[in-house]
Amino acid sequence: MKPCDRNVIFIGMPGSGKSTIARLTADALGRNFFDADAEIEKRHGATCAEIITTRGEDVFRELETDILTELLTNSTSAVIAAGGGAVLKNAELMRRRSVVVYLTRPLTAISDSLSSGERPLSRTAEQWQQLYAERHMLYEASAHITVTNDDTPELAAERAAAEIHRHLKARLLVINGPNLNLLGTREPDIYGSGTYSELLTMLRDAAAERRFSLDFFQSNHEGVIIDALHDSVGVYDGIVINPGAYTHYSYAIYDALLAIGIPAVEVHISNITTREPFRRTSVTAPACIAQIHGEGFFGYIRAMDTLLDALYDSSND
Repeated sequence: MKPCDRNVIFIGMPGSGKSTIARLTADALGRNFFDADAEIEKRHGATCAEIITTRGEDVFRELETDILTELLTNSTSAVIAAGGGAVLKNAELMRRRSVVVYLTRPLTAISDSLSSGERPLSRTAEQWQQLYAERHMLYEASAHITVTNDDTPELAAERAAAEIHRHLKARLLVINGPNLNLLGTREPDIYGSGTYSELLTMLRDAAAERRFSLDFFQSNHEGVIIDALHDSVGVYDGIVINPGAYTHYSYAIYDALLAIGIPAVEVHISNITTREPFRRTSVTAPACIAQIHGEGFFGYIRAMDTLLDALYDSSND
């Protein structure tokens, strides 16, 4: 899947305008639109409010998870409006399989839009305030993009479409292998004094500047790294990998890189060509589109830029 094909899902408080603005955003991006609540109602022949009242909220959340899993699995290039409570059970699912847009709106406007009492879980203004306090941090933690609905729906959709367009450039994963968690204390004359935490901070800043999504994974175990590579299928558009010592003998990681079909760039902090003879050979690099070594932490940034260039070229083929 190319970056531009990734699904988009809107989350946020009930009354924030998700359905309206997600539909307008889908039109602006030329994408299909789905409303998760409407899909539940169509599938089960009852309104969300009726399902919650007659069968309970736990059952409704299970039905919601089923619909979201189906939509995110079977659709590409879609824009989906999720229910206000979808993040309670499905935050990881949504974040892994889509670009998540948190739509915010002033609480006074939300309260006014909910005054009809027709929402599945009707509340007083004070209760909506409490609900916002409970969920706001979860919405923020689940989102890749935050858009404010404080003017017209058309303007909010325009903002969302612009941010989504930039974000869909790529989603990358950085995998670090054994002993890289010890950066800063591990042979600083070779690997430098920068810590693993400092490396991640630098890469997050670079990703923010380039406007793409970036996640990290580190393990000292070969099989766990292979599992992470398998799990990246359908989630990430490119991989930066420093296999550590596995570079020189892990044909299993080599096989995994080939099997998943995701472009990867191998990176090494030190110049492996001038070190011990065994370090000069990489059995994993042939499964990657490039290898970068000897540039310290900045090698990771060059690896990410190499992937972005490759993804941009492929999306314009």
